[in-house]
Amino acid sequence: MKYRILFLSLVAALAAGCGEKVAAPAVSETSVAPYAAFGEGLLPDITPQGWIRTFLERQRTGITGHPEALSYPYDSCLWDGDITRNTESYGSDWWRYEQTAYYTDGLVKLGYLLDDQDLIAKGEAGIRYTLSHADSTGRLPHTDFTWARMWPMAVFFRAIKAYAEEHGDGDIPAALARNFACYSDEELSVWRNIVNIEGMLWTYDQGADSTLLERAERLWNGGAFGDLTPEVCLMDEFPMIHGVTFNEELKLPVMLYAHTGKQAYLDAALKAYSTLEQQHMLPDGVNTSAERLFPNDLNNSHETCDIADHTWTLGYFLEATGEDLWADRIERAVFNALPGAVTKDFKTLQYFSSVNQTIATGDSNHNEFFFGSTWMAYRPTHQTECCAGAVHRVMPNYASRMWMRGAGGAVVAALYGPSSVTVALPSGQACAIDEKTAYPFGETIDFQFHMARKERFPFVVRIPSWCSQPAITINGKAFEAELLPGSFVTIDRAFRSGDVVSVSLPMAVIREHVPMGGSCFYRGPLLYAYPVPQKVEADEKEYDNMAGKVPGNPDFKCLSITPAGPWNYAITGGATEWLPQASEGYPLDMQTVTGKIRIPVKEIEWNLWQDRFTPSVPREPKALSDETKYIELVPYGATELRISVFPELLGE
Repeated sequence: MKYRILFLSLVAALAAGCGEKVAAPAVSETSVAPYAAFGEGLLPDITPQGWIRTFLERQRTGITGHPEALSYPYDSCLWDGDITRNTESYGSDWWRYEQTAYYTDGLVKLGYLLDDQDLIAKGEAGIRYTLSHADSTGRLPHTDFTWARMWPMAVFFRAIKAYAEEHGDGDIPAALARNFACYSDEELSVWRNIVNIEGMLWTYDQGADSTLLERAERLWNGGAFGDLTPEVCLMDEFPMIHGVTFNEELKLPVMLYAHTGKQAYLDAALKAYSTLEQQHMLPDGVNTSAERLFPNDLNNSHETCDIADHTWTLGYFLEATGEDLWADRIERAVFNALPGAVTKDFKTLQYFSSVNQTIATGDSNHNEFFFGSTWMAYRPTHQTECCAGAVHRVMPNYASRMWMRGAGGAVVAALYGPSSVTVALPSGQACAIDEKTAYPFGETIDFQFHMARKERFPFVVRIPSWCSQPAITINGKAFEAELLPGSFVTIDRAFRSGDVVSVSLPMAVIREHVPMGGSCFYRGPLLYAYPVPQKVEADEKEYDNMAGKVPGNPDFKCLSITPAGPWNYAITGGATEWLPQASEGYPLDMQTVTGKIRIPVKEIEWNLWQDRFTPSVPREPKALSDETKYIELVPYGATELRISVFPELLGE
C-alpha cells in the first residue's frame, strides 16, 4: 500500500509501452488546487502509531466494529442495497442513507488506516454496489428523496473518494461526473444538496468534467439555497441555522477560493468563521449546536456530528490558506471534544456534549431541544442516529490529513501525532518518514527519514500559535531560522536516510477567561477539566423516544452516570502547578494520564438544577467557607462528567 503511487505509475507506463489501452488515468496521489497551499490524498500512505493508533483500535473493538450495538440503521446492509424503514412515524426518508453514509466513511477509512480487511470489505461492499447500480442516465442509487435527494450522496462521496484514492480507480471520477449531470441546478441548490460542490470540485480536479468548476461557482452564487448563502456569510449575526448545515456549507467558499483564487470567496469564508468563533464557539473547540446555532453560553451543548463536520471543513481552510490557525483549531476539537463525547472504550457516545456536565443520564438533557430526554446520556443507540454515525469519522479524518503535500514536492507535517508516511519524492524515489511523539501529551516530535539515496526536497513543519519558545534541530544541531508562533517552517535541504528533524514545542499552563463567564485551563492544545467523581450504572430503561431501538449486543450498555462526590468549586487566588506524571499507558485513561494541573479552589453554593440537570456557571459565586482546597485537572478527553470552566470568586 505504501508504494501504491509508484506501482500504479509503473503499471500505466508499461501498459502504454505495450500498446495496451488504459481505461482511465489513476486517481492522483494528491489534489492540490491551483490557489491552495496544501493538498491531501495520502490516506493510503499513512500509518497511525502510538496513542492515535490505540484510539483507532478502540474504535474497531467498540461501536465502529460492532454496528449491531448501534441498532438501526447500522445493523442493515448499509449502502449495499436498499435499507427498509424501521418506522413510518419518525424520521425522513433520506435519514437512513445519510446516517449510514457517515458510518461508511468512518468505517472504510478506519479499515485502510489499520489495514483491517474485515472493516474494508464491509465498507467497500456498499461503495461497489453504489457505483455499479447507476441507472441508464448515470444516476447513482439512494438519491431520490424529493427535496433532499442529493444530500446523502454528498456525504457518501467522501467514502467513495477514499476508495478511489486507496485503489487508484480512475473510473470513479467519470461515474461521479455522470451522476452530477443528472441533476439540475435547481435541485442541487436546495438546502444541503449544495454540499455536492465538494464532490464536484474533486471530480473536476481529476479531469472528468471541465465544466464542473464553472457550475460549482454558479450554484454557490445563485442564491437559491437558503442557509449559508454568500450574503449570510458576510452578516455580523447569523439567522437561525442548523449547526451541521452551517459546518457543511462553510467549506464551500474556501474550496472555491482554492480553485479560482477569487478573494471574495475567501473573504466570505473567513467572515463566516470569525462570526462563528466569536458568537458560538465553546472552549473544547467546537461551536454550540443543540441542533441549531446558539449563543456561546456554557450551558449550550454541541452535537457530536458537529465535531466531525467542523474539523473536516477546517481541513479545507488549512489546505487553501496554509495557515497554522486552522491546524490549531482542528487539534483543539479532535483532542478535546471528540474523546470528551465518548467513553474511553468507544462503546458509547453522547448526542449532545457539554464543556461542563455534572450528570449524564436518560433524562438529564438540559438543552432546549428534547429537554429532559436521553440526548446527553452515553449510549450506543440514540433517538436520532446521525451522531452515532458521524462519530466514526473524526479520528480517521484527522489521521488522513496529518500529512499533506505542497508546492515543489514539499512534504508537510500538517497535523501532529504519532504516525508514519511514505511519499514519492520529486525524483520518484520513495521516502518513509516516522513521526515519533507523544504529542499533544508530550512536547517533542522527532521525524526520522528513510530513503535509498540522498535527495533535496522541502520538508514543512508547524509551530502552533500557543508555543512561545519553539526549537528545531537537525541531527542534533540547531536549525537557524526564525520560528514564529503560528507559522509553518520550511526546511529545504538534501535529506539522507537516518536524518532526524526534532521539533520542540514547550507547553505552559495557561488560564483563560471565558467571555461567557468563568476560567478554563489549557496546556498546549489540550483543555483540562476536573473529573467529577462518578457512579456508572447500566441504564436498562425503555424510553418512548427510542422507537424500540436497543443495543443489539449485550456487551454494549446504555449508561447512567451520576455525580458521586463534590464538584461545586470556584477558582480562587493562588498559583497553579503542572504535575507531570510518568506513564506508559493510554494517555486518555484516567489512571494513566501523563500529567495534571493543580489549581486552588473554594467550595461554593452550586448544585444540580432540579436534581437532574447540569447547572449554569454562577456569575457571582459565594464561598461556603474561607478554606482553600486544591484539586487536580486532567485532560478533558479523559472525562465523562467534568467541570472545565470554573466560576471565578471576585476579588481573590
